Amino acid sequence: MPLSAEVLELCRATFAPESLDLALRTLETYDAEQGDRVHRVAIQLSEGKLNRLAWWLDGAEENLETFLWYGEDPEESVRPETRAFAVDFMNAFADKHRLKPPQSSS
Repeated sequence: MPLSAEVLELCRATFAPESLDLALRTLETYDAEQGDRVHRVAIQLSEGKLNRLAWWLDGAEENLETFLWYGEDPEESVRPETRAFAVDFMNAFADKHRLKPPQSSS
């Protein structure tokens, strides 16, 4: 399924030009239900970092309900500060566990 115009525009506004092509290809890997909604949320949660984008999309595949909790307005019982802390924590976790380039053996 092709990416919507809204998703393309959000992606262009969020990712650096040199990362845009990879971001678009990463988004295309998620084509399950509610794809457009998931794409928009993942772009926002990633804050322009490719490793986070891939990590959030994996989270959407594993548990869509929890993923949407992080990315959309929470219920009234959850304070916005709590949700913001949770998103920051998860982004830091994704950053800490991203793949490192292989070390050369020179």
